[in-house]
Amino acid sequence: MSDILLEADSVKKSFSDAPEAPSGDLPDWYKAARAEAWTEFGALPMPSRTDEEWRFADLKKLQFDAYIDAPEIDESVAADLITRSVALEENAGRIVFANDRLIAAPLLDEALAAKGVIFKPLSQALVEHEDLVSAAFMREEAKLGGKKFAALHRARLRDGFFLHVPKDVAVDKPLEVFHWLSGEGASTFPHSLVVTGQGAKVAVAEYVASAADVDGFCCGVADLVAGEDSSLTYVRTQNLSEKARSVQINSTVAGAGANAISFAYNVGCQWSRGEHISRMVGEGAHSDMYAVCIPEGGQEMDMRTFQSHEKPSTTSNLLYKNALYDHSRTIFAGLIKVDEGAHHTDAYQKCRNLLMSDEVEANSMPGLEINADQVKCSHGSTSGPITDEELFYLRTRGIEELPARQLVSFGFVKEAVDGIGNEPLEKVVVEKLDRRFARVAV
Repeated sequence: MSDILLEADSVKKSFSDAPEAPSGDLPDWYKAARAEAWTEFGALPMPSRTDEEWRFADLKKLQFDAYIDAPEIDESVAADLITRSVALEENAGRIVFANDRLIAAPLLDEALAAKGVIFKPLSQALVEHEDLVSAAFMREEAKLGGKKFAALHRARLRDGFFLHVPKDVAVDKPLEVFHWLSGEGASTFPHSLVVTGQGAKVAVAEYVASAADVDGFCCGVADLVAGEDSSLTYVRTQNLSEKARSVQINSTVAGAGANAISFAYNVGCQWSRGEHISRMVGEGAHSDMYAVCIPEGGQEMDMRTFQSHEKPSTTSNLLYKNALYDHSRTIFAGLIKVDEGAHHTDAYQKCRNLLMSDEVEANSMPGLEINADQVKCSHGSTSGPITDEELFYLRTRGIEELPARQLVSFGFVKEAVDGIGNEPLEKVVVEKLDRRFARVAV
């Protein structure tokens, strides 16, 4: 298997240094794209106050000069991380990465492999399944402000995973991918590429976490392509160190009759930004977008979304839930766009913020752009504290104030978790919520 990015481990490469050339057995188009991306990264300006896509964001936190390409980790550390890479009770397959390097051999149910399911590192898939990868790899433009970071990701990408489910194949159990970030100042660039064939069905969970409480940077991209009449569920949980920073750029493309569900859970990082574009490109396509953010201290979580209805009779639903503690901040900016001719579109967008402190700040900017007739679209946002009536109800049943407040907050975000529609994955997220609410300040 070849590394996507080769470098001497003794050489620490910062973002001001050009990335090393990829190995010789990778496709020429991929090598050229990396070189072009590095040139594009250098040419594109950093975000500024005048950029509408970065409105309300704390641009002072966009300082990445101290970060370096993540080095290879020790065998003892790798062994510990493999042991910690447990979430689901049962899965159909598992891959474990640390600092963008494979540390546990890919596991896949033999029966699924016999049916043509591909689940392997991206570096390997680029060589062995070039046509499948090239057809879907980073085909969607980053339109929500993160174009410079998408270029950085492509230029410094080392590895990620590729999942392809062929026509009419159903994967009954979820697949899991673990990404660990290890080392002070280390930066990782994980890539996720999921493609489902016509009538296929799959659910995949991706867990991004820090090995220790150190500063680091994660710049990830996920390409999700749901083929005609297929079902694709993608869950990503981010629990990096609260000293770290993160940019995640996702794109979902749903074909005719496809059902695509994406869920994001964010609790880590001092500063994080998520961008998600969901395109309904076939008639009857459906997209669900859910997210839960629980910032505390001085954390800032910035979420930008775009629901693009490009064909008739398409539907989408977005529900983002934020529970804010201490003096944390959240930002949400979302747009529903209905193209000309995309009649009978049914789209909803809702961002709700629960303010658990008088010092938190929640910024919401929902929007609509409708260019077709006979559509049903709505958008909105709410922000507010726990009501006295909610607390009174629980207190009269013998529950102390602190547990009562946490119960209300848990129930508030749980609505978004229920949208996953996959019981094992919902259980994993609920367990993570339990751990978060057990430590979060009030």
